Amino acid sequence: MHPTVQQIARQLREARVARGMSQSELGERVGITQAQISRFEGGRADLRLESLVELGRGLGLEVVLVPRGKVRAALALGLAGPAAAAPGARRTADVDRDGARRERVDG
Repeated sequence: MHPTVQQIARQLREARVARGMSQSELGERVGITQAQISRFEGGRADLRLESLVELGRGLGLEVVLVPRGKVRAALALGLAGPAAAAPGARRTADVDRDGARRERVDG
């Protein structure tokens, strides 16, 4: 399996666990069997795009494409990666002396 797909599977699992949700609960919420979620999370099955979107929404997440050149910026702003998936995270923003917008995620 492609490393990016493995990373997505790992992040879906981390988001589910962080919300205290079982695979069965998530499956009921989005209409996918627990066995299929287990295969996705374990890297034994590829996700269809529709399934990825539904799983994300079931976890309170949105699937967003980020241009490769902007991935670091999205990660730094907490718009992608573990900080974006943290339940109850609080985002604060300000502008520094140079006029650059800075965001911080607490929680």
